[in-house]
Amino acid sequence: MADDSIYCGDEDIKIAPQNLSDLGKKENPDTDHNIDLYLRQRSLGNTDRAKALGRAFVGDLIDCVWTKAPEEIDPAVFDTQLKILFVYAVHRTVDGYSENHILANTAIGSFYELLEQEEPAFFTALCKSTAFTMYLYAHRSCQENAESVGGIFASLCGAEGNEDCAAIGESAYARFTGACVQRMAEAGYRSDGDDSHEL
Repeated sequence: MADDSIYCGDEDIKIAPQNLSDLGKKENPDTDHNIDLYLRQRSLGNTDRAKALGRAFVGDLIDCVWTKAPEEIDPAVFDTQLKILFVYAVHRTVDGYSENHILANTAIGSFYELLEQEEPAFFTALCKSTAFTMYLYAHRSCQENAESVGGIFASLCGAEGNEDCAAIGESAYARFTGACVQRMAEAGYRSDGDDSHEL
């Protein structure tokens, strides 16, 4: 991953890279290997499938029926934070379940390209948010679990310590992750052992 030095204790400093699509990048210094891998994935039709997967995630985000905000929380902030949590679930799923960095990078790049086109206001808010910093820090410090995600979500909603809001964050993240994993399973990636593939 690129440009991601970790700072903690200051909510205004980000560990997420300025270009969020870089979060999905799994670097490989072997250029020849990368070229060969890319050409192979393209010949199998997998790069097109990865692009379609990224676009499908955007459709899921747009079509999602969001939970109503608790009375004491700003609905606009709440909705934005739910969407950001969905985007984080996309990242964690793509990073964790992609067969290689070519497919992961392609899916994430496609996701952000369409997201910027379809939801420009949210995309801008996402890029400016410190939410990824907080979620990523919990993940990289091995503190990520349902309870910690819920607590971070509540804090980002301006409701730190609010158990109801934290519970919503916990259940929403579980639901988002399950939906993303299912979407990944439907991507239809082919491997060298398949009987036929696209050329």
